[in-house]
Amino acid sequence: MNISRRTFSKWAGLGAAATAMPSWLGALPDADSQKLKIAVIGVGGRGKAHIKGLASQHFVAFCDVDDASAAETYKEYPNVPRFKDYRVMFDKMGKEIEAVSIATPDHMHYPIVLWALAHGKHIFCEKPLTRTFEEAMVLKNAVREAGVITQLGNQGHVADGWRNIREWVQAGLAGDVYEAYHWTNRPVWPQGLNNWPKKQPVPASFDWNLWLGVAPKRDYSPGIAPFNWRGFWDYGSGAIGDIACHSMDASYSGLQLGLPTAVSADVSGRSDVYLPKASTITFEFPGIEGRGPVKLTWMDGDRRPSDIPFVDSDKILADEATGKKGMANGSFIVGTKASIFASLYSMYPSFRPREYHKELRANNGFPEETLPRPVEKSHFMEWVNGVKTGTQPGGNIAEYAADFTATALLGTIALGVPGKLEFDPKTQQFTNSEQANRMLRSQYEYRKEFLPG
Repeated sequence: MNISRRTFSKWAGLGAAATAMPSWLGALPDADSQKLKIAVIGVGGRGKAHIKGLASQHFVAFCDVDDASAAETYKEYPNVPRFKDYRVMFDKMGKEIEAVSIATPDHMHYPIVLWALAHGKHIFCEKPLTRTFEEAMVLKNAVREAGVITQLGNQGHVADGWRNIREWVQAGLAGDVYEAYHWTNRPVWPQGLNNWPKKQPVPASFDWNLWLGVAPKRDYSPGIAPFNWRGFWDYGSGAIGDIACHSMDASYSGLQLGLPTAVSADVSGRSDVYLPKASTITFEFPGIEGRGPVKLTWMDGDRRPSDIPFVDSDKILADEATGKKGMANGSFIVGTKASIFASLYSMYPSFRPREYHKELRANNGFPEETLPRPVEKSHFMEWVNGVKTGTQPGGNIAEYAADFTATALLGTIALGVPGKLEFDPKTQQFTNSEQANRMLRSQYEYRKEFLPG
């Protein structure tokens, strides 16, 4: 089932009708004291962080396909209604729910967001927003029509890091910026294998059919769920899907990159079942006013950069001569005057050479802050306050998360299609590969019962 923006109009209409007069305008008359009524979908694993981050609000429903994974949350909140099927939860609790927080595997983000939009609910969704480029673009238009408040689970985007980077670059402190590097030690789960893991009995606490959701029916294996799913094309988007929505924000937002015009990849362990074991992905971004073109290099699977301008004798980089791996995750933005380092979450930026950074600090050489800073430094609470005030957070889907996710997911297409792929951001199509264009959308038919009708 290949969902285009045109064929989504039915679902977008449902969401728009449900929110033609957005529920939060009347539901929250006292923005200072009213607690947001939240349903959390996926309360084990990453969902525990959602529970913690939203603990000041009012949980009205929990949903998880695995009672064992959810047991800790259920014990902590014994009186919150529990469900295994999000569709049943919406049907039975829809009137009680004002917002949903989604912490499921990647392949279920898209259908659950659609279901939430059809019911007019505000949405917090874990990164990456979707599993495919097309899903991201559909959701971008759908949430805009629905008028609900949304947020991507990228905690670094509320911090100052990428804002500092943009201000420093615009002030010319790095010179003319032309290159960026981002790397991670992920995957820390299997990738690059050729065969599906062997069938094993489904645990009694686990509803495997609901976990599969829109994905094709397949035999259960602990080699897939609950943890290793990120490495499979059917369910995840590999290391870049997991980490790029954190670290790549340093360049995506810091340099205002937008969609690339070309992407290519060097991989080891290419497979039809799993994403590659390791990869180096090269993106090419066009210049904009005040900045020239940028080449961005993404590296995963323990691949690390070893030679970056202005970075000498630094523990961050790999050293091929000694075999030193260097820092597990990080970013560098390279200009003609200096390079900028940022941590995993695009935070704590600093210049290289280090002496240059010290000199700027000593001489008050850093520019004044020109970009707005969120009052809330929690991306969860930025979303909650956005719902209460009718203000979109910085990490909202329509203006940020969809395009950012889509950019990273163009990299996953290069993992599956050899050669340099030329991309047209205006038509959102590859100009030299029909195979790549097919991979913009899901390679399997969604099971329709998991989508709103």
